[in-house]
Order: sequence, then C-alpha cells, then structure tokens
Amino acid sequence: MSKSRPWPVILLHGTGQVKGIWETLGGQLREDGWAVFAPDFGHRATDPINQSIDMLVPYIKAVLHATDAKHAVIVGHSQGGLIATLLSLRISKYIKHVVCLAAPNHGTNLGGIASSITKIPGTKSLMSNFVQSYWGVSGLEQLTGSKMVLNSNSHDILGPGVTYTCIATKYDQLISPPQSCFLDDGDTGMVTNLYVQDTFPQAIVLHEQMAHDWRPRALTREALFKLVGEDFDPIEHAE
Repeated sequence: MSKSRPWPVILLHGTGQVKGIWETLGGQLREDGWAVFAPDFGHRATDPINQSIDMLVPYIKAVLHATDAKHAVIVGHSQGGLIATLLSLRISKYIKHVVCLAAPNHGTNLGGIASSITKIPGTKSLMSNFVQSYWGVSGLEQLTGSKMVLNSNSHDILGPGVTYTCIATKYDQLISPPQSCFLDDGDTGMVTNLYVQDTFPQAIVLHEQMAHDWRPRALTREALFKLVGEDFDPIEHAE
C-alpha cells in the first residue's frame, strides 16, 4: 500500500473457477503497485450467491484492516462481477470502485438456450436441473428472471459513492445478451460501459477468456490507473 495506490484490489473468480484464474492479471497489478488479494469462495462459486456474499463481506473487512485502508477496489469475472456489484450495494462505504468483466448484472439466457427451452411445456424443470447440475445453485440464480436477478434489479443497482467499469465482449457465448453486464448511472458519470471490441475491434474474446486474455487485462489495468489519475494506453501496454 502507498499514497499512490491507497486501495487494495480484491479479485473475485466466476462460477466453477478458483483464484488461480487471476495469476497473470494479479501479477501485473502487483507490478503496477497494487496490493492484490484473490480469495476462493463458495465451492468454486457454485453455492447460493448470498451465501458467498456473506462469506466475502468479513473477508473484505479483514483485508481493509490488514492494509489499513478505508476502501477496496473489487474486480470480478462473470458471477464474481455480479457479486462485486451486489457487494457495492451491501457495503458501499467500504468500496471505491468495481470492475465487472462479463458479469450477468441483469441475468443471462445462456445465449438464448434458456429462454427458448423454457417456453416449451414441461421443460422448465429439465432446464433448471441441467443448469444446477453443471453450475450449482448459483447458476440458476444468474438466469434472466430469477429471484436473485429480479431482486437486484428492482432498485437502484449502484452503490452510493461507488464508481464502476463494466467490460463486456461481443463474443460472449454465456452471458446473453452481452450488454447484461452494463449498468445505468443515469448519465451521472459513475459508470463506464465498454466492449473489448471498442478498443480492439478485431478481438475475438470468449466469456471464459475475460479474466486472462491480454486485452481485457489491459482494459482492467487502464481502469485502475484512471482511479489514481495516471495515464495508461491499453493498446501500447497490452501483453
């Protein structure tokens, strides 16, 4: 921790993943001067989302205590991004900034598969069983129209005083539509929404690549440099 890097960065993995997915980005952020933390949680993030949040709240407070910081920056991929958004509502006074990487902030229909199958009589339970067997309870909670998504979208989804960077990819095959990641700040300037392809037009980046592909990594680093008023060219520094 330093005056130029006053907030620890906490990295949250997605469904079915572990903290090792952050090895490359975490190393780069440390080289950039940040204190970086990456917990495993929720049995590879398959537990109910609120259960994972209940575990992460004391973890974040412990990180702040250990680093003597007042706020944290949270970077989350997929479900980790949704959890980061929800954490910014529950404990906004401890959160400085959230970076969402392909997060289902407004739910997903799994590329249209979920919405089309569940319209067929008698198949809704079949789809639910499939999703839960593959992604756990949290997989069901991330589907468009789930109680979790409806509850989180039923009120102002932004935490007071928190800023956000939401990065999606147009080639996302799991979070559909991809703009489900984006948040609406009512033109207050608290949210930056962008596609990877806005900066890298030829980039074919899939959902599962968003945590480690060099292009979203560069955009994440840029977002953090902006927090401290430093310039960073994601194209020049992409690696």
